[in-house]
Amino acid sequence: MAIELISKVLWFVVGLVIVWLAIGMGVGRLDEPGAGMMSVGFGGVIALLGLGGIVHLLIKRRPVQSENPGQPQEPWTRAMLWRIGGVLVLLVVYVALLERVGFVLLTAALMSVLFGAYAGIRWVWAIPLATGLAVANYALFKLALGTQLPAGILG
Repeated sequence: MAIELISKVLWFVVGLVIVWLAIGMGVGRLDEPGAGMMSVGFGGVIALLGLGGIVHLLIKRRPVQSENPGQPQEPWTRAMLWRIGGVLVLLVVYVALLERVGFVLLTAALMSVLFGAYAGIRWVWAIPLATGLAVANYALFKLALGTQLPAGILG
């Protein structure tokens, strides 16, 4: 239970850090959103999910059953911790560089790494898929919904 609690607290803290970094980019108003509004929202969702996990874990107070009864189950492997740490670092770097680099380039790069290195998608597919999704998100949020997104070095 301690490992689960630590992981949920970690997600809660990561969400708060993302919100804190994104507020510095400028949130704006609902009718005129700033560059950091989406990141504040996503960080808030991450923090709320972490907090919900903490509350759920503290309320249920039941040990997790192993898939193979009688065999000890290692909850965290070294490889899993490196993967989690890598994603956390990527997310913090993403928020920190978003305004300078720009939404499309940085989102395409982040998603390419996540698809290729973490999801196991071959790089020949990961890069075009990530680029297409970043451009589609830009079109949806910037052009269709009128949300301000950081243009970065492209703007």
